Amino acid sequence: MKPYLTCKNISKTFDGTKAVESISIDLLPGEIMSILGPSGCGKTTLLRLIAGFETVDQGEIRVGEDSISSKQKHLPPEKRNIGMVFQDYSLFPHMNVEQNITFGLQNYNQDEKKIRLREILELIQLVGFEKKFPDELSGGQQQRIALGRTLAPKPSIILLDEPFSNLDAVTRKEVMSDINQIILESKTASILVTHDRDEAFSIASKLAVMINGKIIQMDHPNNIYNLPNNIGVAKLVADCDFIKGSIQNNDVITPIGAFPYQSSDNQIPNNQRVNTLIRPDDFIMTYDPNGSFKIIAREFHGPHSISTVLSYQNGFSLKFRDQQNLSFQIGTNVNLIKANNSKLVVFPK
Repeated sequence: MKPYLTCKNISKTFDGTKAVESISIDLLPGEIMSILGPSGCGKTTLLRLIAGFETVDQGEIRVGEDSISSKQKHLPPEKRNIGMVFQDYSLFPHMNVEQNITFGLQNYNQDEKKIRLREILELIQLVGFEKKFPDELSGGQQQRIALGRTLAPKPSIILLDEPFSNLDAVTRKEVMSDINQIILESKTASILVTHDRDEAFSIASKLAVMINGKIIQMDHPNNIYNLPNNIGVAKLVADCDFIKGSIQNNDVITPIGAFPYQSSDNQIPNNQRVNTLIRPDDFIMTYDPNGSFKIIAREFHGPHSISTVLSYQNGFSLKFRDQQNLSFQIGTNVNLIKANNSKLVVFPK
């Protein structure tokens, strides 16, 4: 299958600072891509380049076989058939829901507008809200209207810029699920940018991790989670800690034992020093009054808790998920047992 959207080595500089640097991505028809990165890494600039609100300094953007952006050519946003959902919804406050959704349907006659309006309201599950104004809607409803307005003209691509950041935690989960389903049902290729890993993983069929203007890793979300290619990516995609280690044959030797390892570097020589990634589910805590670790803090997360343990011998602390129906109190001495057969991920120093 040929990519519908292709960005090839695109770059953008503002006042001497590279906001986007040599980024290349492909988006297949109907594919949903999440771009995960910290605030200020260039995610929104990348979307604005694709949408046409900014011009590229280098590289090229293509939709199908057509070049829409390069140093020689810049197709304006209204000619690109690309829709964008903004962080602040950007609904017209003086227009009701019907008027907001049909705003971009200038080429439709009245009957066609009514049909498309009905289709969108059914898709976003807001039939009966046609005459309401934005200030009469909840944040989640406003976000669905914003998505509906973007989908109404049948764009080839939808860009979503931190679309859930203005919602409270409970509403965010509900709306994430709704919008994920709406986009899947619309079969429209989409790019979501976010700094929230839960949002990125919940909606993506492809994940790109962006740091300091560059795409550092791009793959299926499971592959990136299981084998991040550097420490920066690991910190973005998972709650984790790091401990020192060194490589001996097929094991990483750490202060808490020797374990099989994996790395995005294919071969790591013996005695190479590494940082070892430890996730909350990698080890099980077992009670031992003479154990090498002491629980010094606990965080309640509803269905589970996360305990912080301190190593008596080495002074470092690690976080682990409590076993179901078994929670140790602060001050309890414990030992650690490897939880599964998965290999620990290491990063050469």
